[in-house]
Amino acid sequence: MSLCCHECGSTDLRTAHLSFRDCLRLVAMKYPVRCRTCKARSYAPLLHALDLPRPQRSRTRDRNNQ
Repeated sequence: MSLCCHECGSTDLRTAHLSFRDCLRLVAMKYPVRCRTCKARSYAPLLHALDLPRPQRSRTRDRNNQ
């Protein structure tokens, strides 16, 4: 099954950062994903979402920690 963005149709998705609002959806086995093309946030089945690339840490945060 190929996941695609509900806004632009792109298949270039990654997992999104979790927030407190995602708790109920996680119970329903849905995981937040973000489109790398249009930046839209949506939810995908948990098992499919865990196969997607993880978000990269911001370089500015890395520089501030040094």
